Parts: sequence; structure tokens; C-alpha cells
Amino acid sequence: MNIKKMVESRRSELVNEQNAIVKRWSEWLTPVNEYLKKHQGRELGIHEARATAQCLDNAIMHTGVSPKALGRLFEATTEDNISFLGVQLPIIAALLPSLVLNEVALVQSLDRRTGSVFYLDVKYDTTKGAVTAGDTMLSSTTGTNRTQAGQLYAYAGAWNEGIASSGSKVGGNTVTHTCTFKPGITSGTVSIVSADGVILGTDADTSGVITGTGGTGTINYTSGVVSFTLSTTTDSDGLMINYRYQYDLPVDANDVRSGVPKASISLTQSPMTAIDFPLAAEWSVGAAVDLSKAHGLDLESELVRYLGGEVQFTIDHFGINMIDLASHGGSWEGTDYTPATAITAWDAEVGSGQEWVFKKQEILDRFEEGSNNIFEATLRAQGSFIICGSNVARVIRQLPTFKAKSIDLPLGPMVIGDIGGRTIIQDPLLQTRTIDSVSVSGTNRYIMGYRGKDFLHAAFAYAPYMPLFASPTVTTADLHSQKGFMSAAGFKVLNSQMFTYGKISNLGA
Repeated sequence: MNIKKMVESRRSELVNEQNAIVKRWSEWLTPVNEYLKKHQGRELGIHEARATAQCLDNAIMHTGVSPKALGRLFEATTEDNISFLGVQLPIIAALLPSLVLNEVALVQSLDRRTGSVFYLDVKYDTTKGAVTAGDTMLSSTTGTNRTQAGQLYAYAGAWNEGIASSGSKVGGNTVTHTCTFKPGITSGTVSIVSADGVILGTDADTSGVITGTGGTGTINYTSGVVSFTLSTTTDSDGLMINYRYQYDLPVDANDVRSGVPKASISLTQSPMTAIDFPLAAEWSVGAAVDLSKAHGLDLESELVRYLGGEVQFTIDHFGINMIDLASHGGSWEGTDYTPATAITAWDAEVGSGQEWVFKKQEILDRFEEGSNNIFEATLRAQGSFIICGSNVARVIRQLPTFKAKSIDLPLGPMVIGDIGGRTIIQDPLLQTRTIDSVSVSGTNRYIMGYRGKDFLHAAFAYAPYMPLFASPTVTTADLHSQKGFMSAAGFKVLNSQMFTYGKISNLGA
């Protein structure tokens, strides 16, 4: 079996394994889908279904320590039209598709506590023109090569091939050089260029004679040998040559390589380990009895519902804080992030003769600036979401192109709508940060970023492992009940340059 078939076979096995887990949990994924249609106006996506099913599987493998506890897992109740499994599985099933992180992060569940994130790394494998073998062509973290020679790597020609580095000076201002890609240099395409990009001479007459304002010389189209004498005593260091060539000819008698440049592709990996979020709750039996008699509510069920919401809040804000930190060039567990290019601040003060109805639309220009910041930094992404403080959200809600989203009872950060194809998330808990040497309240700040579609083209990853694990309830002799909760998930900034940030000022009450 060749490598291609092995890769395809393994990929098929992984997909089949994921689909088998989804099928196994379809009975509980169906009501989750109905919940999403009712409350969010959409259906459960295949990736969400796989992530949710995997976490349900994880819960089964890690639940309880006794047959009695395991049996508790399968006690069915009904909440919000979702058939729940005991006290922890409903939270898992309803939580994952409802996270704000779904809008800003790549979400893929872990099937074990430690997994890996893979990065695509494509390097030039041939020294060609100004490109050196081993230079980065395309990277998941740094984007595309920005040099002109890099842009023309697939072109059947050499761009800015260095002369001084591989040639030699014959006289005071004469240099010789042997072109890398020969025989078969195309006549009429040769030019000698100075270090600052000025064309000094060309073979315009296609006879092998090079002439120009910067000097004269010759080129042998078969051997690739060039001799060029500068017209002044200008230092020859930094001279370059551009030319086209016939790419399908051997380089020489001892090397049958063609002139087709090569690229090497590799996947580098970085570990992602799930972080634990433990929490314990304690209540008195008397309080549970009083609540049941007064309101007909089960205290334990209400506690689980509340702590499930707290898990959602914690997961969302843990991820948002990491994104916020990375965009500003902070440090996280030994990793220093390169700060993004800030967006020009928007001043809400209305100028003389200007109306507020038009003034507030200026912020749209700032958003486009931010999107371009991301594109300039990565060459392959633009802003797809905005996380904003409440004052920024206040302005966005008034814009004519804003499309509001119906909102249930908010819990921390919430998706409030869409503008220009970008998801808007209002977060009332953004922290105060220093921007342009000025302390800016979170309510006047915003972060723009790109979500991406996979690990190779994403800015941030959230990998749930155990969204909510609940221990059996224990009642002690002093008539107090205790229950432990734990969630676990991995978080990782994949590319901090896919974020940018901005601020507003002078927005009156």
C-alpha cells in the first residue's frame, strides 16, 4: 500500500470512528438539535455533533466510582424540551453548541487529556533568485512569503538572483556570474539590476550583448555565464540578475534536475492539554426541604443548572481573556505573543456641523481598518468577529447595517447580532487595558479576529474534554450535602496576528 492510500485509509478510519460516536449518541443529539432550532434558529452542525458526542463519551468513561453512581447517570428527566441523562449529561449536550467560543474559536473535542495541534509549514526546497532553500513559503502561523522573489517562485524565471554572492570581480568594476538555471536562458529577458532595484542593463537586442545606462556586458544563453562592466566605479556588491529560462532542461551533464522549483511540506505539532476547573458545592438538607415545600423545586437540580451556567461562563471568558491578552502582545504560560497593529481610535465627539446619525457610522471605517490589519499581518485572513464592551456595542446597535439577534437570558458574553458579515459579541466584563499609553476601560474597547475553519487556518482553538463532571451527592451526619463539579478543556492561541484591537472615546451617557 502506498503512502497516499495509507493516508486516505487512516483518514477514512478516523471519520468512521467519529461518525460511530455520533450515531451512538443520536438519541440525545436529536433533542439538542431541536433545542438549537428553537432557541438559536439553526441546526446542530456536524462538527458540533462530533464534539458533543465525544464529550458525552468522555463523561461515560469518567463518571462516578460505583455502580450506583453509574446508574444515576442514566436517570432521565426533561428540561427545556431536551431529554436529559441524569445531572451532568444534559449540561454537556446543551452547553457546547451554546458557547460564545463557537463564534470565535475552532472547536474540536479531545478524546484524551493531552492532544496536539498541527501547523502546516511549507518551505522553499530550491534556491531560486532571492529565495533561499529552507525559507518559509507558507506557514499557518506566519502566512505567505512577502518578498517579490517569493511571489514569483513558481514563475519559469529567476528573480533577483544575487551576483555579488556567487560571482567575482574581474577588474575595478567588472563582475562575472554563472546563472543558476541554465542552459536554455531565454534571450531578451535578461536584466542586470542594482541593489536598490534600478535596471543597469538588458539584452534587448537578443544577441547576448547587455547594454544600458549602468554598464555593458555579455551573456551566454547556454552556459549562463555573464560578464558585466559597470559604467562607473560603483561598488558591485548587491548586484542582481533577472532572466527567464526553459524549465524542462537538465542543469548540466552531472545533474539531471530540471528547472522546476520544489517545495517541501511538513506538519509541526504543538501539545494541547486540558485544564481542570474544579468546584464544590455544599447545602443543608433543611434548605433543600424548605425550597421544595415553598416552590416545589429540587435544590440539587437547580444547583446543577446554575453551575452548568457557571461552566459556560467560565469557558467563554477563559477563552476570551486569552484572545484579548494575545491581541495586545501579552504573555501566557511562557509564550510571548506579538502585539497586533492597533486600529485607529474612534472619537464619538460630534464635530461642528456634523450630525450624530452620520458620526457614528465612522466606526464602520475603523472596522474595515481592523480587518485590513489582520489581512496585512497574515495575507490570508480578515476580521470575522468583534468582541466589544458595552459602550462599543451601544454604537454598533444603532448602525443601519446591524442585524440584531434574538437573545435569551444573557450569561456573560453574548452574541447580539451581525454587521457586515461579522459576528458581534457583547462582553460586559472586558478588562481595562493600556492602549496608546492610556488606560482604557473594557466598556470602550473591542477586539477583532478571524475564526478560521480548521487548525491550519485558525487563530484560536477550544478543545472540550469534560465540560461538566459531577460527583455523586454525599450527605454527612450534620445534615449537609456536598457535590463536586469539574470541567476540563484545552485552550490555545494558534496565531495571534489574526487579532487586532481598538477603542472609542468621548461617548456621553
